[in-house]
Amino acid sequence: DLIEDKKETHDSIIENKNELNYRRSLFSQAFEVLNEREKEIIKLRKLSENPLKLEELSKKYKISRERVRQIEEKAIEKLQKEISNIS
Repeated sequence: DLIEDKKETHDSIIENKNELNYRRSLFSQAFEVLNEREKEIIKLRKLSENPLKLEELSKKYKISRERVRQIEEKAIEKLQKEISNIS
């Protein structure tokens, strides 16, 4: 009987690292299509360790929570479209 080694092989570690680098590169390229406000909202709402609430961003930008949500949603759509165009 053989015991299966569940550790990742060196090849799979490198492959995963390459995949992660590729995805980061795609995201960075796509992120450039956003305007500054969209970038900041995405960073503060989705890419932050402690994401801000809609209320906090609405006060910062002096717009409604709903408007912040709309901007966030539109920015995510732009990112998805750009990533699909790049890849």
